[in-house]
Amino acid sequence: MIGNSKEVESNQDGIHPDLEELVSRYLDSEFRRPIADHTREAFDAAANFVSHFQTPIILDSGCGTGLSTLALAKKFPENPILGIDKSEIRLSKATARGEEIQIPENVFYVRAELIDFWRLAKSADWNIQFHALFYPNPWPKKSEVRYRFHGHPIFPTLVKLSPQLELRTNWKIYADEFAFALNLAAKHFSLRTNISEEIFTPENPITAFEKKFHESHHTLWKVRFENLSFPIYTR
Repeated sequence: MIGNSKEVESNQDGIHPDLEELVSRYLDSEFRRPIADHTREAFDAAANFVSHFQTPIILDSGCGTGLSTLALAKKFPENPILGIDKSEIRLSKATARGEEIQIPENVFYVRAELIDFWRLAKSADWNIQFHALFYPNPWPKKSEVRYRFHGHPIFPTLVKLSPQLELRTNWKIYADEFAFALNLAAKHFSLRTNISEEIFTPENPITAFEKKFHESHHTLWKVRFENLSFPIYTR
């Protein structure tokens, strides 16, 4: 799989024409889908883990096989790091890695639906100070815009979950749309923010996807969001 990843193909050539209307509608509403019992159980297990720490929480949403979670654990050695993914197969590779290396004590892997886990974390008023969203499914067809996180009713919760959020993607349109939606949210909620979008080249790829995309010579994009209305934990 090294160096043979295809670029994202789409019948969409810019920011989706319906995105502003979608985001604006969701910013004035609340997502109320029932949360499954298994997600509540996963959240309770994660809540028990983070309760043993006195420092803010770091989220690695869609962590896959957990490489990015380990990288975040090195960057934030005193914080609880939650690697969340819905795939049992991917998470089994993350936990199996413990047979080869020692998983840091501040790492906890959680199998859960991201959208519902985020809602539970927001309802519990968790102190999440950094949220990583690395290489989410781009849902590249024009008709799939509502499946992208910024085109979904969960987006307001995502914005409010943490004062620091970083998205990485290999699809420029996803990065453009995400930054566009963040700016709409910041204006709607009257937030003081820093929102940036840039091309970057990873010195040490942080996920398996990042490694594959980099070796395939894809352009990689990073969108960073800082909500200056809340204190930011910088360690």
